[in-house]
Amino acid sequence: MINQIEFLELIKTQNKPYTAQEWANKLNMQYSSDMHAFLMMIHRMEDEAIITYTNKQKIVLIEDADFVKGILSVNPKGYGFVDNEDQHVYVQEEKFHTAMHGDEVLVKVKDLQDGSTMGEIKKIVKRNLTQLVAVYYDHNLVPKDRRILVPLQLTTEHIFGEGQLVLLDVVSYGDVLKVKINKHLGHENDPGADVLSILLTHRIPLDFPESVLRSVEKMPLKVLPEDLVGRVDYRQDQIVTIDGEDAKDFDDAIHVVQDKQGYTLYVHIADVSHYVTQNSPIDLEAQNRTTSVYVVDRVVPMLPFELSNGLCSLKEGEDRLTLTCKMKMDATGEVSDYEIHPSVINSAKRLTYTQVNQLFNQEPVDLSESVKAMLMRMRDLSHIIRKNREAKGAIDFDTVESKFTVDEEGEVLNIQPRTRGEAEMLIEDFMVKANETVAQHCRYLDIPVLYRVHDAPQKRRLAEFSKVMLAFGIKLKGAEHSPSVIQNVIAQFKDKEEYGVVNEMLLRSMSKAKYDFRPLGHYGLALDNYCHFTSPIRRYPDLIVHRMLRKVFFEHNNSDIKNDETWVEMMGFKCSLGEQRAVEAERDTEDMKQAQYMSKHVGETFDGLIAAVTKFGFFVRLPNSVEGLVHVRNLDDYYTFDETRLVLRSTYKSYSIGQKVRVKVISADKEKATIDFVVVESRKRF
Repeated sequence: MINQIEFLELIKTQNKPYTAQEWANKLNMQYSSDMHAFLMMIHRMEDEAIITYTNKQKIVLIEDADFVKGILSVNPKGYGFVDNEDQHVYVQEEKFHTAMHGDEVLVKVKDLQDGSTMGEIKKIVKRNLTQLVAVYYDHNLVPKDRRILVPLQLTTEHIFGEGQLVLLDVVSYGDVLKVKINKHLGHENDPGADVLSILLTHRIPLDFPESVLRSVEKMPLKVLPEDLVGRVDYRQDQIVTIDGEDAKDFDDAIHVVQDKQGYTLYVHIADVSHYVTQNSPIDLEAQNRTTSVYVVDRVVPMLPFELSNGLCSLKEGEDRLTLTCKMKMDATGEVSDYEIHPSVINSAKRLTYTQVNQLFNQEPVDLSESVKAMLMRMRDLSHIIRKNREAKGAIDFDTVESKFTVDEEGEVLNIQPRTRGEAEMLIEDFMVKANETVAQHCRYLDIPVLYRVHDAPQKRRLAEFSKVMLAFGIKLKGAEHSPSVIQNVIAQFKDKEEYGVVNEMLLRSMSKAKYDFRPLGHYGLALDNYCHFTSPIRRYPDLIVHRMLRKVFFEHNNSDIKNDETWVEMMGFKCSLGEQRAVEAERDTEDMKQAQYMSKHVGETFDGLIAAVTKFGFFVRLPNSVEGLVHVRNLDDYYTFDETRLVLRSTYKSYSIGQKVRVKVISADKEKATIDFVVVESRKRF
């Protein structure tokens, strides 16, 4: 009996479509049981929107029938887009046909005379909105997610207090969303309730099931003697961790040895797979979560804190089980030889980025001379590795991230840009090198793992980026724009005020990185093979890599390799969605907290840089990393949008990316997560 993957490949090789009966004849199905199984498979593929039928009942692939399968993203203003890797289809609200934000849908695409496209949702492949958070206002339940456009109706009567927050389960869909109460969440003004609402809106799992908690209780509190069998012992080596001041889950530890032959880099990663076995209660919950989520005032861990901050965390002075990637480096930064093996370490020192940056900046720091000497060796090796990566054309995205200081109740006290010093770059260099080495090893041995893949950017997006660069007097050479061309553009802004803005703009031009069972390469890093190996405490793809290395490479167990391959392929899609879910929750939380913080500064003026220009206005980034909108209605004249150069122009003025402006905060809405500015003073960019 043919399976689904084989049938898909067969469809692609045909010059014309066939009916189900014609396929049965072509495949020589002589038994009714085979025909029944075949028809069931076809029905499943139709339900999953992989195939569809023509008017003559011929089977065709969805992509060959003017359909697009993707996720519906709704705008609160009453329209949406269906997105997949290749297309971005506009859909009017009346064409949603009960589809909700986040649903996986099938949309029929229609080409319009102006060259654009418009879609109509024909099928809801999967409902993803099963729960929502709402607040009781003026006798109505109002969704906290403004992208839910239909009214809510409770299936049972209930009495609420004004401002009461509730978690609701969806009972049925339609012009009215019928819901029932799952849980009361307190009042919307309770400390932390704002962040909790966002986490639940994005379906971030919070509490661990009882089965997981019972499993954790059975875990040892420390490394046991029997755990050390077959492991290389590094407990006497001078191993350190380097992390942020507030970090508690230490995934990685490092040490570097230098001799006449060069450097040997040791990257030790927490051996989570030793404790979290496949399909155990802890593992199944980790598969569901796929990643830890880091929001402004809390961490929602992938693994229970007893593991993530305890038994698996590479704490100073405590024995810990690890997987080690030992790499001998030549003078150019290439790996000349390597080993990957189970190990045990005892971290000699827990260092912070601040301490290491102080040392590198020749500032006083309280560290032993031996630790200082090793850090300087690490610094030298990091420079070699980075130079090698740059020579290959890797792009160094140096984006601006916000660092929030909050009090015990989650109130934001301060916002400032997160710094990226030499210490942060050193750890990045070493982790990227370990990830690359492990990926090459897995590909060489054909071990089924998830690779981290990054496609080349779409030509349309690069064309928009090229327009902006022309306004800066920079012409991008080369039709396809290799990573090295992009890297050279960034280098020209390295010491300029516009550096952060250009980096952000470039990042928006890039494709999104994702997980795939195929080694498709990483455009941004200019690598053919790349995976995530170094953070198994907080990312499930890394745990998959560890587990498959253990099974296939260490234990030489290939008995179930086909099922492993199928499972890894499925987890690639799931982990990519989980990562996207986490990123959206983190972004929405930051936007909301920025608006809350800036509401205290309404009426104040700030200097900033224009970060983006659109037909409805431009976004200004302040020195503290906060962005707000100057809407065209708040400008002093009538402005037109020059699409060729992404500039707003009037008779006497223009506003373009990278331009300095002084703005006043005129409003900040926490609920809508919006900040509005008005221009007080502007200066030409050049």
